[in-house]
Amino acid sequence: MKDRKSYLIDIKAVQEYDGRLLVVEHNNRPIPFDIKRIFWVRDVIAGARRGEHATKKTKLVLIPVTGSCDVDVDDGTEKKTYHMDDPTKGLYIDEMIWRTMKNFSADCVMMAICDHVFAPGEETYDDYAEFLEALKRE
Repeated sequence: MKDRKSYLIDIKAVQEYDGRLLVVEHNNRPIPFDIKRIFWVRDVIAGARRGEHATKKTKLVLIPVTGSCDVDVDDGTEKKTYHMDDPTKGLYIDEMIWRTMKNFSADCVMMAICDHVFAPGEETYDDYAEFLEALKRE
């Protein structure tokens, strides 16, 4: 099994006289890959869970633009939960890590920055048992 990781990264924040600027860049870091896709999740219904899948090839960084949620990550052997409520902290998630977002605050906007363009039907394991079997085949 390959060594895959999830960890928090710092998002550059610049305090200016009239507000705070947050910067996401690849070459000056902290995004450790070329950016190919950006999307965000918002207006999540109370009690709903998002994600509940693993991407086959895509690495991503999740950033809570506003509000908060919890992100569970699972590499097949270890599970962690990150409480995401600070837009100066992003959560890097390697490919082939199961992720679930839950406990969304009403105002949560979660941005995802990815290294691949989404390929429907080809990019995710949506069944946890199938994900675990794929890990065994590596």
